[in-house]
Amino acid sequence: MEITKNRTLRPSSRDPKSPYKVNTENVTENDVLIVNIDHESKSDFHKTYVFKGSDVAMRNSIHFDAYETATGIKIEWKGSVSPIKEI
Repeated sequence: MEITKNRTLRPSSRDPKSPYKVNTENVTENDVLIVNIDHESKSDFHKTYVFKGSDVAMRNSIHFDAYETATGIKIEWKGSVSPIKEI
């Protein structure tokens, strides 16, 4: 089954050193997790990441950091989890 989670980057109200959390408690090994990320004030920013359920099923959550760079916004997944695809 596909499970979709949505996160919005909110730099106006968030400590830049605070990672973003995606709850994965209900993801099973046979699922596909899709994480959509957008930005509170940059309507042209939208990223989608796809994860195998077997890579995240044993976790309660996964985390990422978001950085503003000269070329845009960089998303960096924390720990040993990595998406299988970025759209």
